[in-house]
Amino acid sequence: MKKTLILLALYAGSLYQSQTNRFTYELQYRKDSSKEYRTDLMNLDISPKSVKFYDRKFADFDIKNKEANQSISHYSTKTDQVIERKPDSFKNNWYRDFFDYFVVKTNDEMSWKVLQETKEYNGYKLQKATTDFAGRSWNAWFSNEINIKEGPYKFRGLPGLIFILEDKDQNFVYKLVNNEKLSADYDTKDFVETHYGKSAIPISNEKFNTYIEEIYQNPTRMFAEGIKNGNKATFKNETVESVEELNKKKEMLQNGIKGRFIYIEKDKEPVFKN
Repeated sequence: MKKTLILLALYAGSLYQSQTNRFTYELQYRKDSSKEYRTDLMNLDISPKSVKFYDRKFADFDIKNKEANQSISHYSTKTDQVIERKPDSFKNNWYRDFFDYFVVKTNDEMSWKVLQETKEYNGYKLQKATTDFAGRSWNAWFSNEINIKEGPYKFRGLPGLIFILEDKDQNFVYKLVNNEKLSADYDTKDFVETHYGKSAIPISNEKFNTYIEEIYQNPTRMFAEGIKNGNKATFKNETVESVEELNKKKEMLQNGIKGRFIYIEKDKEPVFKN
């Protein structure tokens, strides 16, 4: 479906005098070229105090909760790309949702090579830049007509807003599809800084990977105790009432853990051993 890009009339210096400017990117991502793309919309919220990047469905669910005046709908990230940072900073809080809620603090300064190559995109002249980051080589197309040195996920630092970003194998492709100016700073405390009241636990990426790898090795453990105490577990609308039945779900659970995320940071993904 062809999407129309509507950008605000932003001029140099205007962004940080405003409230929240929300840029929405379409993200297509896959494990490799043998797989079909997954597609999600991602919000890049820029305010005078912070820059945040997250799955747009978080905001959709948040609106429903605010309209109902209670937390009735929860959403969990499918992208593992929930990010918060200060303006003009490469230091990120990377929020990770996997049963518990975690935050990994990272310093992601990247070196860009700006090229002379240009192209048109929705009426904007874009210029190409390249960088290597997190085990992948990346091409970015930015516009210096919009003096915002930000972009999707952790990518930033170019002399203009990033409109298009893709790794050389096109396993991750971001395209800017919309922009809106919100009337006030958008409150994300229920789904970025916390996960619906669950505080983020500080952790390193190495320890986070160990945590996931250990769950993968014994994925039934967290459900077994409850079943022994008379509770039930439900998987895809199927109810499990005994440990014997639960153990039969081990492979299904492992496949779910292995396939939960397609890790954008290739050099930091967990290793799942059979």
